[in-house]
Amino acid sequence: MRKILFLTLLVLSSTAFAKLNFVTATHAGEWVLNNEASKLNFTTTKNASKTEVQTFKKLQGHIAGSQVVLNVDLSSVDTGIEIRDERLKTLFFNIVKFPTATVSIDLKKSDLNPIKQGQRKTLMLDAEVTIQGVTQTIPVEVQVITLAQNQRLVFSSQPIIIDLKNFNLLKGVNQLREIAKLKSINAAVPVTFSLLFSKP
Repeated sequence: MRKILFLTLLVLSSTAFAKLNFVTATHAGEWVLNNEASKLNFTTTKNASKTEVQTFKKLQGHIAGSQVVLNVDLSSVDTGIEIRDERLKTLFFNIVKFPTATVSIDLKKSDLNPIKQGQRKTLMLDAEVTIQGVTQTIPVEVQVITLAQNQRLVFSSQPIIIDLKNFNLLKGVNQLREIAKLKSINAAVPVTFSLLFSKP
């Protein structure tokens, strides 16, 4: 239940397209994330054995120069159960005060420019993740594939483990556990992502 979400986001924002439902690019040559073609999932485990995969429906992101920014709309959390979504929004994420989680990465141009169409490259990156005003640096390993001259797919090579206590989120986890009458909810949350970027 502890919806790790942000993730992580992750982060890489270097991909985009599916439908042309992009965020408007602010600079010529800017890569824009396609929300419809991207995915950010997190896995939660309760009572030691009940594991579920959840997601966020609304992501925004872009790459301008060497700066990558990914924003996660926390109100778009989707666990498949409406009452649980509402509890996450109010008790865990506190979306009234903190509606968005943000991931930013300083990316060197040389990391991506050599990738030709059909080629794949592994990148080790440091992502700055901010949730409820707390920022942590998290290492991320991603795969980048150039699908076409103006399209790149970025996805996690392996799950990113987010420790909720590093973001001061344990209080929210405990509230969720108590209201749902659960024995436990894991404080370490695996996050995976697949992001599609396009250069308009």
